[in-house]
Amino acid sequence: MADATQNGLFPDSLTAVGVLTSKEIDQEVRNGHLISRDTFSSGSLESSSYDVRVGRRGVLGGQGREIDLQTESLELEPGAYAGVVSLEKLILPTKIFARIGSKRALAYDGVILLTGSVVDPGYEGHLLFGLYNASQRKVLIRLGRKICNITFERLANAPEREAPVDANLRAGNFPDAFLDRMANMDVLPWMQISERVKQIETITKDILDLKARYEDVLQPIRDLTNNVKNLTQDVTQLTEQTRTIGNDLSRTNSLVTENGKQINQLTTNLATLVGEVRTAHEQTRRLDDSHRSQSEVVTALRTDFGRLKLTSSIVWAVVLLAVGGFLTELAKRYFISP
Repeated sequence: MADATQNGLFPDSLTAVGVLTSKEIDQEVRNGHLISRDTFSSGSLESSSYDVRVGRRGVLGGQGREIDLQTESLELEPGAYAGVVSLEKLILPTKIFARIGSKRALAYDGVILLTGSVVDPGYEGHLLFGLYNASQRKVLIRLGRKICNITFERLANAPEREAPVDANLRAGNFPDAFLDRMANMDVLPWMQISERVKQIETITKDILDLKARYEDVLQPIRDLTNNVKNLTQDVTQLTEQTRTIGNDLSRTNSLVTENGKQINQLTTNLATLVGEVRTAHEQTRRLDDSHRSQSEVVTALRTDFGRLKLTSSIVWAVVLLAVGGFLTELAKRYFISP
């Protein structure tokens, strides 16, 4: 289908980029774009979006049996999956894409919509949706029920890649691959889901208890970690002190080595001094012997001198006595004569 801008309906100079309003959506549909006229409903048009409705075909997961929703409703049991095709057929120009959003009413019933979020520009065909009943009660999906809303957004330029084409969705039918997946889907009964939920709750409780125990164990580990950290700091400080002591010890060893050299020199000097002292002692002893000999000689000389002096004194006394006697006789002879 040709793009409206390509046909000159919206020249590039007049076409704004962004989300289309309800007036723009309606105008595009009248021009044969966005939504096929025979599937369009003005009652689904919002201010800037459009509500997509459930189409004529549905399929239940685990069965693969198609259901004609024109004759019966699709009963979605708790925990069951289903697939539906949209009633609307999209005809998107190459410069417009659609964003898919969920409906709150469907979520209130506990039904989760399984689909993508974007419909590429240039796509033509019906939309395919998956449904999952997460509630505890049965949900009926009827023809024409609003299932989601879509907004249309205009691009500045057309993308280089074309949108994928599916002949089945273009005709409003399920793709064969989707039917095969739905037929082979393992659908859990609600009671089994409840049991599994209870198991999950039990596991959750056990995990919370384990977490509490873990917290009880974690605190001593934190304390131990802090102690290890403090011990590491102490070891680091001790290592620094040991390194300092090692440096001091190295300097001490150097001093000891230097002192050893000095002591060796002093020992050598002392040995030399001892030799000299011994030599001096020998010389002193010789001097003592010499002094002793000289003292003995002096003593002998003193003795001899004393003897000589005494002898001299005696001799002089005798001489004086002889002279005195001689003079007396002489005086008597010459001066005292009668």
